[in-house]
Amino acid sequence: MGDSTTRGRSAVAWGCGAASAVAYGLTPTFAAIGYAGGVSPAVLVCLRSLVGAALLLLLASATGRLKAVSWKAAAGLCLVCGPLFGIQLLCFFAAVRVTGAQIAVVIVHIYPLFVMALVWVLTRTRIHRGQLLLAVAMSGGIALVAGAGTSAVALNGAILALLSAAGYALYLVVGERWVHQVSPVTAGGLASLGAGIATGTIAVVDGQSWTFAPSGWGSILFQGLLLMPIGIGCSFIAVRALGSAAVSLLGLLEPVVGVLAAQILLGEQLSPVQWAGMAVVLIASAALPWMREKRPRPTDRPPALHGAESR
Repeated sequence: MGDSTTRGRSAVAWGCGAASAVAYGLTPTFAAIGYAGGVSPAVLVCLRSLVGAALLLLLASATGRLKAVSWKAAAGLCLVCGPLFGIQLLCFFAAVRVTGAQIAVVIVHIYPLFVMALVWVLTRTRIHRGQLLLAVAMSGGIALVAGAGTSAVALNGAILALLSAAGYALYLVVGERWVHQVSPVTAGGLASLGAGIATGTIAVVDGQSWTFAPSGWGSILFQGLLLMPIGIGCSFIAVRALGSAAVSLLGLLEPVVGVLAAQILLGEQLSPVQWAGMAVVLIASAALPWMREKRPRPTDRPPALHGAESR
């Protein structure tokens, strides 16, 4: 009975991780739709985050989940995880604006390498030679995606996508210490609130416009009421049960969904060489967790992060 319950919970966690990956994969396409409606990247991240935060925190309050939250966990999620998530998403949306949704979503998928590097920095665990080879392969795949095809990718767009990948990895690893202390709904709401405040401040300081077409509002509401709560909330559920390494494997769905959605809804196309580069990135990403499993160690997470996980 216990084994059956454990398998059931694991299946739910994997399902939540997959749902989160699909939601994140659709995000760049709807960000591009928002841009067409006149929304700037910072305003888009701010408003979608605040809409999602309001929904999640209202649900957390209605179910009594907010009462048990300690101020330390709330501060960590809102003031550390929130700005990290918001700024990396701002970099990603800015990259989408420069490179298009398809290319940005493939480049940003290099984030498992940054997760691996951060865990090495925190634990000083020796990196497997196979992981280093996969890192080289992924870098080559990114180069094919970014440098091939009929339209050249602007260097600043590729850099923004890489910065987003690094920021997302930092968000994953740092957030592990707080995520077990609160419910996934509350964690998602607090992180979204912090993201909205941080990016809203950037938008105000930069003097970005807050007026745009109805299609811009449609993109904001679709992301804030559906994609963002599913993406953040389900990912917290998955990381609590599976850990950030396993969730990064589920992230393989993101570029696939992102590329197909951009092709269907936006008419974007990748060249054959870019498709080959995407395949290299996906295969190398899929192999990373297996490389880790071949050399089991007492822990694959920093001691300081035990007992808490996030996304």
